[in-house]
Amino acid sequence: MEKVRVGITGSGFIGQVHFDAFSRVNGAEVVAIADVDKKRRDAFAKRNNIKYKFDSLKQMAESDEVDLITLGVPNYLHKDFAVECIKNGKHVVIEKPLCLTLADADEIIEASRRYKRYAFYAEELCFIPKFVRAKEIVDAGGIGKPYMIKEWEKHAGPYSPWFFKRETAGGGIMMDMGCHAIEFARWFLNKPRVKSVYAQVNLVLHKKITNLDDNVIILIEFENGVVANLEASWALKGGMDSVMECYGTEGVIYADLLRGGGIKCFSEKGFGPNPSESRGWSFPEYDWNYQNGYPQEMQHFVDCILYNKKPIESAEDGKVVLEIMIAAYLSAATGRKIEFPLKVPYKYKYPVDLWLYPLKKE
Repeated sequence: MEKVRVGITGSGFIGQVHFDAFSRVNGAEVVAIADVDKKRRDAFAKRNNIKYKFDSLKQMAESDEVDLITLGVPNYLHKDFAVECIKNGKHVVIEKPLCLTLADADEIIEASRRYKRYAFYAEELCFIPKFVRAKEIVDAGGIGKPYMIKEWEKHAGPYSPWFFKRETAGGGIMMDMGCHAIEFARWFLNKPRVKSVYAQVNLVLHKKITNLDDNVIILIEFENGVVANLEASWALKGGMDSVMECYGTEGVIYADLLRGGGIKCFSEKGFGPNPSESRGWSFPEYDWNYQNGYPQEMQHFVDCILYNKKPIESAEDGKVVLEIMIAAYLSAATGRKIEFPLKVPYKYKYPVDLWLYPLKKE
């Protein structure tokens, strides 16, 4: 295979992010788009000069025109869509979170192994240039032995209404951005095993439109003794924060995704696809797609296919992230630290149910 032919599922915000990323990737070409909304799909195809248009993911998965499919769709569709792609011989990029249940995660992993196709887990924080450089310094011993890591990502809310719905998202901020912080910490520390999880989960700002969580604090204790202090929020007024800190026995390192780019702006109404992120003082990125790691992420996934490499992020990682999020919801519901290996005390349909309905048994 000389070039990976890419099909994008979903012509919304993240679909465009994926297209823009692949447009900078060597060895890949976006050739197809699938969306049930034909008007939006056709506009996406015209805007991006995409050759093939499909009415559904199933049609694209069954086509001989694509090798790799990206899933930019609501969380509840991830498992079925991923398995459909893999069974039809396609590699798949699954946006975070991987899926909604551990059984679904196992199904994706099993399909990937059985049909010998990659199930990539799309966690772009592991490819952000500032964070990659910080990790290189820590891995080289620059701050001694790490003992604590912090990461937080906060803004005033998501860009699409489905994020606020239990049935489509499976949870609130935990499932949207908590997963970012969790996998960032695992990756940065070279993926140590989890010992325990403690969390506080709240609904602060969006009570009129949802009963899902919009502010979470997660403490992860790893078996190597390092503690991760993680925060994710849709309740930040005035712009956006995305910051990491790592403390070691011989130093400390900080990396701020937004500050330090040389651009500072005040806007009363905000701008961009999610204006709440840029309302007030903000620090616009001069190359948003690259600075957030998307082209580097997709280049890595393409290289894995072309050169049979082991991916940095896979469905197995997505399952661990899901386990930690489930443990965090359980901890918030019970007020207790949840020890690993994880044991879920009762059945649930959506991860957030463990917090919303802690005593409900099916």
